Amino acid sequence: MSLLELLQTALESLTSNKLRTFLTMLGVIIGVAAVVTLLSIGAGVQASIDSQITSMGSNQLNISPNRQVTGARLTVDDATAIADKLNVPDALRVVSVVQGGASVTAGINKDSPEIMGTTPEYFAMKNVNIAQGASFTQADVDQRLRVAVVGPTLATNLFPGQAALGQTFLIGSVPFRIVGILETKGGTGFGGTDDSAFVPLTVAAEKLFVNRNGGLKSVNSITVEAVSAERSADALTEIAAILRSRHNILIGAPDDFRIFDQASLVATLNTVVGTLTAFLGAIGAISLLVGGIGIMNIMLVSVTERTREIGVRKAIGAQPFAIQLQFLIEALTVTIVAGVIGILLSVGLVTVINSVQTSVTPVIQSNSVIIAFTVSVLIGVLFGFYPAWRASRLEPVEALRYE
Repeated sequence: MSLLELLQTALESLTSNKLRTFLTMLGVIIGVAAVVTLLSIGAGVQASIDSQITSMGSNQLNISPNRQVTGARLTVDDATAIADKLNVPDALRVVSVVQGGASVTAGINKDSPEIMGTTPEYFAMKNVNIAQGASFTQADVDQRLRVAVVGPTLATNLFPGQAALGQTFLIGSVPFRIVGILETKGGTGFGGTDDSAFVPLTVAAEKLFVNRNGGLKSVNSITVEAVSAERSADALTEIAAILRSRHNILIGAPDDFRIFDQASLVATLNTVVGTLTAFLGAIGAISLLVGGIGIMNIMLVSVTERTREIGVRKAIGAQPFAIQLQFLIEALTVTIVAGVIGILLSVGLVTVINSVQTSVTPVIQSNSVIIAFTVSVLIGVLFGFYPAWRASRLEPVEALRYE
């Protein structure tokens, strides 16, 4: 028989019992759909993490005091030294931050947001956009003006039903005038901006947190933007050298500061997400394995049911290889069709997921589709081989006697 005739015979055999064929395919369909969908979700999570960190600046270095060293602190003068191109040529921008929680009031309305004392460069460095009004300026910082840029959530909480721009509110007992309102970014709490307030660095250090940071010039952190992500490592080395020199740290003594590289964070998170994605893919692969066992079981049943047919074919001259190839093609047909249906099902599932939520966008990658489909075909070969081999080994006389 030609290959085309073998394929036709396989299709006739499979369609003669449609329900059994569908149930046999179901395990592979679920397995392929699970593998592709879970890998797509993993890819979407990784893309989301990369996008969020990139938006904050993957070429940024965050410096903070090492609290394990007694008396460790950072100052505005440290930031000035880092901003000097002679000291750190790979630094593009340097921003100091004084921050802490505080009670704020506007009439009868109260809130407890994060207060950030910083300079105007902070907003550009952190990709924080202003929807209404404008940022405070360097002149405001130098003149110690009591002005503030607030997040949209905080503006609404303090002035519900009113235009917050231009209004005055109290941070503790210190009045501030709102000069800008940020765009909504969906982040609240520590590290978010929607419910935070930003004020000039000098005012925060001298009026709000004077007793918290170890001195008027002390800051909680310094953020350095390197000239590029590729030069972040060089910038980190340069910053460490200038800070050790300024802080009179002896050779072999531990740093009294910590430098956090966001590029390293990206690599670490990608490794973690990659591991989780592989784990999810392995869970889907178990479904494929179960589907393969189901295929072997059904093919063995098919061989038993068609023992007499096999005997007749052998009696009229069919070679064992032709018998084996016929059953192997049946198993492959089942897995190929199931693989295609599984891929289409995964596309539908990803579409539904994207339509019901926006936090993570699953991305179907061609390599995950190829891997899932290839594995499904291999399962057809591996789990279909033994039943096909068993069919080819039947003796014609014994097969013809079988009832």
